[in-house]
Amino acid sequence: MQEDATQKDMVIGDLGGVPVEMPRDSVRLVEYNGDPDWGEDFKDGIPERTYESKISSFGFDVRYTDGALYDGIVGKWSDEYEAQKNLSDSPWVSVGVNSGSRYLDTNGIDRIANGRINARPDRHPVFTYAKLPETQFGLEVYAPPGIDPKTNTPWREARSAKDVFIQRDDNGTIATYIKCSNRDVERPPCSQYFDLEPDMKLDVYVSYSRYVLQDWQQIEQVVRKALLDFRK
Repeated sequence: MQEDATQKDMVIGDLGGVPVEMPRDSVRLVEYNGDPDWGEDFKDGIPERTYESKISSFGFDVRYTDGALYDGIVGKWSDEYEAQKNLSDSPWVSVGVNSGSRYLDTNGIDRIANGRINARPDRHPVFTYAKLPETQFGLEVYAPPGIDPKTNTPWREARSAKDVFIQRDDNGTIATYIKCSNRDVERPPCSQYFDLEPDMKLDVYVSYSRYVLQDWQQIEQVVRKALLDFRK
């Protein structure tokens, strides 16, 4: 009976090599290795999930100031979530996880980030980067250099331009990669990427407003703890 209750309230599986139980009201868009593509049906019905079923992706929202997991429109945090989610400095961040067949493997974040900041010189200027002399919030900063001759404004201010922020480990490997919009909007978006090795083989990306970029370390710590707390 207890196991049946757990199966009903929890999403179970193997997440990055570790058996997990994740609250069904909090996680969304859960996919497993071998699931059909979007819009397609299971040929023989949805298979029974076990702790050996390898999870390939899912998402959830967490409030980084206290670690509260959003638990749905009738959940404990619903009213606060609705009141805070669209603030320019909203404490709620959206988390996406890739694991199983979607995991980039060891140093995947380093490869992606290096591919961005070391783009081929023949790419459009808004997608090429130069390292800036000063750090910000303890992060290396990279931005498109130069001026757009048509507008006489910096490429960095182009609509599609993004600043890139990098944190390296002691070996010089990129451990955290963040890209942020420069657009003058209420919630300029940032996306932060990191992995959970050696604890779990998975890649994490977190979306939030640039107005809370200064809290990137706290955001990463809270998201990391939330994922590790899913362990069975």
